[in-house]
Amino acid sequence: MEFVVGDMAITTVGTDGDDRAIEFLVRAEGAAEEGHFAIFREHDAGWESARITIAAESAPVPVAAVEWAVEFAREYL
Repeated sequence: MEFVVGDMAITTVGTDGDDRAIEFLVRAEGAAEEGHFAIFREHDAGWESARITIAAESAPVPVAAVEWAVEFAREYL
């Protein structure tokens, strides 16, 4: 799914088989490369256990994209 948030396009890449992780691609307007990050949590743990990882080859990830993704992930994780 793709969402437009401000001047960014945020795409959900997918979830793992147990719906414990969601990957995101983000491209700010005019940016040449995409940022790539994931939010995940342990299956039986609360939201406090959620973590973010940013791919080593990722372009910079705007904080606003992470804020949006956290709210999105709260609904689905």
